[in-house]
Amino acid sequence: MTFGDKVKSLRTEKGWIQQELADELGVSVRTIKNYESGDSYPKNRLIYKKLAEIFSIDVSDLLVENELFDLPEKGDDAYDDYNVLKHSLSGLKQVFRSDKIKQEDKDIFIRKIWDLYWDGKEK
Repeated sequence: MTFGDKVKSLRTEKGWIQQELADELGVSVRTIKNYESGDSYPKNRLIYKKLAEIFSIDVSDLLVENELFDLPEKGDDAYDDYNVLKHSLSGLKQVFRSDKIKQEDKDIFIRKIWDLYWDGKEK
């Protein structure tokens, strides 16, 4: 998913029109349109930081364009499940980067995920 696709998806998930996002960022609607169409990217790093804060995501999620999967269209039957997967991945990034969570607890957690995966695959 490209940066522009992410911005559009995150904006629409929030139920905002382009003007609302532009107002929050302190940029023009034309700038938001250019981001979403892929015609331009933020030139100022603070814009990335502000976008991440607005959408409660990690800045790196905006910078990386070669994700493992694309979110289906909102009307697609799989949309809700992929949306959970996407948000879970963001949460997991935070968990595994944390130095406040003990490594042994992270190990237990990953084993539980592994077990859940194989249980689900068998069904």
